[in-house]
Order: sequence, then structure tokens, then C-alpha cells
Amino acid sequence: MTPDGVLQVKGLSVQFPRRTAAHPPLMAVLDVSFVVGPGETLGLVGESGSGKTTLARAILRLVPAASGEVLWQGLNLLSMDATRLRRQRRDLQIVFQDPLASLDPRMTVADILGEPLDVHEPRLTADARQARIAAMLDQAGLSAGLRDRYPHEFSGGQCQRVGIARAMMSNPKLLICDEPVSALDVSIRGQIVNLLVDLQRDRGMAMLFISHDLALVRHVSHRVLVFYLGRLIEIAPRDSLFAAPMHPYTRALMAAAAPDRPGQILKGEPSSPLEPPGGCAFRDRCTHARELCAGSVPRLEEISAGHFVACHRWRELPD
Repeated sequence: MTPDGVLQVKGLSVQFPRRTAAHPPLMAVLDVSFVVGPGETLGLVGESGSGKTTLARAILRLVPAASGEVLWQGLNLLSMDATRLRRQRRDLQIVFQDPLASLDPRMTVADILGEPLDVHEPRLTADARQARIAAMLDQAGLSAGLRDRYPHEFSGGQCQRVGIARAMMSNPKLLICDEPVSALDVSIRGQIVNLLVDLQRDRGMAMLFISHDLALVRHVSHRVLVFYLGRLIEIAPRDSLFAAPMHPYTRALMAAAAPDRPGQILKGEPSSPLEPPGGCAFRDRCTHARELCAGSVPRLEEISAGHFVACHRWRELPD
């Protein structure tokens, strides 16, 4: 059993079938385990195509998992029937990457925000329903006068505010943010991130914040999980990770984000998930790779309190 308000992901794998039976399935997420505690923000960082979005969708059963468990308040979401899962969804919400595409173009803002109430609180009176919508619009930084407009009448930043407001209408205990600002103008990103941080603080909810932007992840997260080709390769408290990253990939990401920081420069592109390298998934881009790295997949090893790394050679790397 997991405590109230804790998400525990255990050995989660996701695979997608190939066009022909002669080819093995595409393994998009491989044996991933982690915990998100009450009120905590766990950052999930990695390059595009690393499987971050697939992981988020699998947690919410928006794509099927091949194996593993997703425990929410002691209940395995992956084994629930549709009725029980629907009851849990009010606690588990998601903000998508593309704000306009995530909103129904045929619905007004009032209809979009009212839909979660219709599903989870159908006994609300009409007046109470309208009051809740108006209050949420205000918290999201939108005027109540916009309630009768349609998504196409808004900017990208306004659409994302509507998407966040919709997710918050059921007062969730966990919010998954899947690259919530990557499709927005730079001038708007900080406002949206600050809105999410304020909502989390005020409501005490947990948050899984997915991004390829290290600066954003560092700003919002308590702990950070590093993802590469569907694998968890490092996880640590934020300050520990940014002060002393141990995996060569994590070091390379930080060097790319801050050119004056020492570290390996990422060479080439990640291997195709259709044909991942054997052993360590990062070995074909790693200047520290040796024969050992090709022979077996490194396991996560705790190197200090709460700091885990999956690398055969982390002890030998220069400081």
C-alpha cells in the first residue's frame, strides 16, 4: 500500500507493435520506477524522443502499459476497470504540450471548464457551477468575461491558461505537466510556469513536470529524474543533481545548457528506439564508454542520500 497522495511507479514498461510480426516491438519505456510524494514536484528531463510523454500517458492509461504497476493511494491504476478508473481521474490530471490542440474547438471556455464538474460533481447547482468556473478563471489569470469565447479566439498563452484551469477544476492531488510551455513564446513561458508553481503551493498538490529545458526544471522541481531512450538513468534531489551530476549524459545536458560548464559535448543523435544499442543505451555517444558498457545494462545505484545513477563507470569519471 502507498500512502495517501503518493504516486508510485514500479517497473513500468511501454511497447508499441511494429508493422510486421517479424520485427520485435518498439520499447518506448523500459522498467521505470520512481515515487512522487505529496506536495512534491518531480522534474523529468531528457531530449526529444526519449519517451517522456509516453511515460506520462502510460501513468494515466492514455496509452497501454506492457508491464509494471502504477499505484495511486495503494490502488493499481493499470488493473482498474473503466468505472473505478474514472473515479480516480479527478485526482490525476494532465496539462498537454499543445494548448490549442488540447481544447475542443466546438466548446466555449465555460463549457470546457464545466465539463469536469459535470463528470465528477453532477449535483452542483447551476449557480455553484458558474461560481466555480468564475473563480478558476480568476486564479488562472483570465477574465470572467472570456467565458463565452472559443479556443481559436485566444493566444497560445491564454489557451494554456484555459488548459491549466480545466485540469484544476477537479482539485487534483497530482498534476502532470507535459512540456507545458515549449509551444509558447519565450515572453509567456515564465508567466505560465509561475502560475503552475503558485497553484501547486496554494493547493498542496504533487506535480510531475516534464521538460527538455533544464533551467525550467531546476526552477520548479524538488527532485529531478533524467531519462534517456526510455530508461531512467539518474535521479536525485535538485540541488544535488545540479551541483554534482554523475551520469555522463546528465553532465552533457548541463554542459549544453551552460557552455562555460565543463562536461562532455553530446555527439550525434540518440540511437533509434527501433534499434537501441545493447548494454548502456548511451554508450554510442559517450566518450567514457568501454567494453563493459556494451556487455550489460547498468542498474540504478545509490551513490549518496537519494541520488541514484545507472552507469558502470561513474566512480572513474573526473570531477
